[in-house]
Amino acid sequence: MKKEIGQVEKKLRYQTFIEPNRLSNMVLEKKDKKILDTMIEEEISKIPGLVKNIRIPQFQEVFQIANESEYVYGYTHGSIIGKFETYYFVVHSGKKPTGAEVDEIGKTIFEKSGEIRDAISKTR
Repeated sequence: MKKEIGQVEKKLRYQTFIEPNRLSNMVLEKKDKKILDTMIEEEISKIPGLVKNIRIPQFQEVFQIANESEYVYGYTHGSIIGKFETYYFVVHSGKKPTGAEVDEIGKTIFEKSGEIRDAISKTR
């Protein structure tokens, strides 16, 4: 039952956040979108190593992580955004992403959030 409720909540979040804008054109250039997708996959592949590192006693003493999976999710999400914005800034001669581009970046990560969470759950 709890899993079913979670799936319904996820679908509602998806419909509210993603679907209203689905008809709009892609804002990011194709090459930028491809780089973003690649960065997401790279960060997902790093999750087992991150989990292994945060389980080191010295790491746990310093950071005192209460919820390991949420920490890893947030860290991964932040890494993707930070790396992509750095890439974007360099490739586009110091230009920061527009609001619409930031929205598309967020939507792209949101669409991959299930894959990120699956990778985290597989490390248990």
